Amino acid sequence: MKIFMFFLVLISFFGLCDDSAFQKEIIGSWITGQQDEYFGAQWFITEYKKDGTAIHRQFKDASCETTSIIINGVWDIHNGQLTNVVLGSSGDFEMPSGIMLVDEIIKLANGEMIISTDTNRTAFRMKSDKCL
Repeated sequence: MKIFMFFLVLISFFGLCDDSAFQKEIIGSWITGQQDEYFGAQWFITEYKKDGTAIHRQFKDASCETTSIIINGVWDIHNGQLTNVVLGSSGDFEMPSGIMLVDEIIKLANGEMIISTDTNRTAFRMKSDKCL
């Protein structure tokens, strides 16, 4: 029985930290998930590109026609952690270049992302190219 439990733990550990699978799955556009506490209150699209760049567009309201800020950056996934680094921004306010956000990936599969943010908040994201 101990060998079986060890085997299950080993498989779970490697399954949860499969960076290459995460790197493939994250490519695309993400919005606030329906389970997120900010669903219906924040409108944005974050696009992760294959070349390691990202663009985050925050909108002023649910019409998603007017941006309040656009943030350009780079991303990487290593040891089950998503790292975003701000390279520049424009809009109603600015994010200083060089700011690094590191989030632990809890789940990233089938168009669903759950992360534990650097402020210990659980955030839910879903793949979509439309701001909801």
